[in-house]
Amino acid sequence: MLLDDRYPVLETLKAQEGVTLYRVEGGVVFFFEGRTPQEKERFYRYRAAVRRLQELGFVEAQISAKPGRHYVFFPERALARRPPPKEALAALAPLGFGREHLAMAEDGVAYLSPWPLQGSPGARVGLPGFLLGVAPGLLLALLGLWLFSQGLYRYFNPPEYAVPDLVGKTAREAFLLLKDTGLNLEVAEGNDPTKPKEMVLAQEPPPGTRLREGRTVRLVLNQARLNPLPNLQGLEEAAAEARLQELGFRVEGKAQVEGPGPLGVVLGTDPPPGTPMPPGGGVRLLLSLGQGGGPAVPLPKVTGLSREEALFLLNAAGLQARVEEVPSGAPPGTVLAQGPAPGTPVPPGGGVRLRVAVRGEVLLPPAFPPPPERTVNLSLNLPPEATGRQVRLVLLDERGERVVYEGEGREGLRLEGAYQVQGEARFRLYLDGALFREWTP
Repeated sequence: MLLDDRYPVLETLKAQEGVTLYRVEGGVVFFFEGRTPQEKERFYRYRAAVRRLQELGFVEAQISAKPGRHYVFFPERALARRPPPKEALAALAPLGFGREHLAMAEDGVAYLSPWPLQGSPGARVGLPGFLLGVAPGLLLALLGLWLFSQGLYRYFNPPEYAVPDLVGKTAREAFLLLKDTGLNLEVAEGNDPTKPKEMVLAQEPPPGTRLREGRTVRLVLNQARLNPLPNLQGLEEAAAEARLQELGFRVEGKAQVEGPGPLGVVLGTDPPPGTPMPPGGGVRLLLSLGQGGGPAVPLPKVTGLSREEALFLLNAAGLQARVEEVPSGAPPGTVLAQGPAPGTPVPPGGGVRLRVAVRGEVLLPPAFPPPPERTVNLSLNLPPEATGRQVRLVLLDERGERVVYEGEGREGLRLEGAYQVQGEARFRLYLDGALFREWTP
């Protein structure tokens, strides 16, 4: 068994009240289940006690408060029968710990136990006879003092929860992930027909952000509404294509038949008007070739001719011509292309499309000026997770990425500064190379 991919378990020593004691290579680990609010509060109180001992220099420990991985590792040290320092007992008393929770080493504290140790000195020392009469009242007073200190600690140090990654999950999955965190949930509607209904499209704040109990997580849930296909009958081909592009649809194919309408007019669509369609859906257009009235005649080749010559030949064959002018380097008025192809049988009165060259002018879009520079301010206290880990803080803007701070992390280390940026700017905080938090100043 490997705890947190770091500590090989050699032996399970004890399991009590949601806490398991493991002997691992190089020391011991107290692992907290943390399934209920009471178990989570117990871990945060225990973590605060260990940190006070660390601040006083009495103990060495590695603390993990990651979701689902609440534990403290103490390196192996030889135990010794010596009294605990008074400073350590004074620091632990407000948090409900005493000498019966301390395992001592020659040069300090070996580890802090979340429960009283068997055979501890505090358990063997007898009370003088004259104190036995006041023992119940003294215990009640101590209990009241302990409850008061716990209330103060909980008030000034409410538990924090890391926001999980909810994008791509269903509404039910997101609710279950936030159910026991004490965080509030706020929902807004979004629309992306390409994704399933009730899927989370976006969240605020981003994953990994630590929030205190009672704060709000905002989600955007997909409603996946479809748009109906409009009626394009009677529109010119170009107007119909522009209308489809405006609605987010695409032309999947075209067919031409003789019809009562003029050349190039839309006679119908597939699917029919009113059909709900997702963005990017394909539509096939049925276009008119004009009215026919007799045996079909082969279409003459008119490409390369002048506009006047091509119209003369088509009129002589009893065909209708539709001209589209396009900018080209060819001589103005030259027929560049025709449709249908030469030799295609076309009934009298049928339509022919011609693309005719005109002298064009290429207009380049004006160059947009770069976004103006502005100043963003940084004011950050490193979180507890940064302690003992490699910290890298970078700033990204239109000009690229730059490193603001890089080095070993420590809880409460304050990073401040003012920086010049262009356009949109974002800060990114990495712990041991993994993205921990990203925000916009």
